Amino acid sequence: MSDKPVSLQRAAISGLLFAVVMCTWRYFDDGDSFDQLAIRFAIYFSAFTLGFWLLYNLVTKRRADS
Repeated sequence: MSDKPVSLQRAAISGLLFAVVMCTWRYFDDGDSFDQLAIRFAIYFSAFTLGFWLLYNLVTKRRADS
């Protein structure tokens, strides 16, 4: 299997999409204020981007090693 590691830029695009969808959902579901949404966006974006990038590349590296 020839999986390539994902770049941080592509992980950031995925993180951006995830954060936008989650904040939109929270806005319509709970009616959060802009301040709460901005904090949630920053947390969702950074956590998903870094987590996805690290985990995907770890799995890709392990598959390549075996």
